Amino acid sequence: MSPLAGSPNVLFAARVLAVGVPSPGFRRLVLGGPELSRFAPHGRDQRIKLLVPTEVGYPASLASGLPEREWRARLRELPADTRPVPRSYTPVAVRPGRGEVELDVFCHARPGPASAWAAAARPGDAVLLSGPDVRRGNPDHGVQWDPGPATEVLITGDETALPAVRGILAALPPHHRGRVLVEVGDPADAVGLAGTHPGVTVEICRRPGRSLLDAVTDWVETHGAAAARLGDRFYAWNATESTRVARVRSLLHEAGVAPDRVHAQGYWHDRPRPAAR
Repeated sequence: MSPLAGSPNVLFAARVLAVGVPSPGFRRLVLGGPELSRFAPHGRDQRIKLLVPTEVGYPASLASGLPEREWRARLRELPADTRPVPRSYTPVAVRPGRGEVELDVFCHARPGPASAWAAAARPGDAVLLSGPDVRRGNPDHGVQWDPGPATEVLITGDETALPAVRGILAALPPHHRGRVLVEVGDPADAVGLAGTHPGVTVEICRRPGRSLLDAVTDWVETHGAAAARLGDRFYAWNATESTRVARVRSLLHEAGVAPDRVHAQGYWHDRPRPAAR
């Protein structure tokens, strides 16, 4: 059976209601429309899809209400120059009662399709989202955070992970303890992260200078062996650039942390991009 067969995600048609700048590196997009009253808020690091339109907008074959398996199949059939680009995001907020989904999009120095679109977005622009429809159940779909019985956690990432990190901390039980390590180019992008949870300490690593890998290496040297001894009472979550996430995973495994106690996911790719047209 296709892994998408049980997906509760469908396409939602919406429009940009407002565009803001919550911090130097981000654009905040408030998306709204009647259909979003059925958009299920799962919280934590819930991943949804934004379909970035091409210059000609959205093709008629991508209609609201299409299940994920079907819209993906139709997307593959489209010519490259008219094919919207799907990108994953964790919502900052989902407000079904108001028919709104709020996204913070990090604008990379070398913008990809989503960064460029977000930077140029204006109120009234049409947008297609793929997310969970409350009528289709499966309330954990799209959530990778899975600590099981762990009460000691390590959460690491860069700017692209900040919405997910904030969602995880908001849902973390008060008796949990842990450490957050975040690499940013501008500390203003991580304002408010420290002090979010009473049992979690936060280190902001500023780029250039102290990197996320430096911070994880230091953490492993000090705490890695103890974390490994905790077994399933320890859990690590990491999301950053795809080549660096592999190194974070390796550092934890080399310290003896079991592979099933580490979630590591590449959120973006650091590679040259074609010049914008």
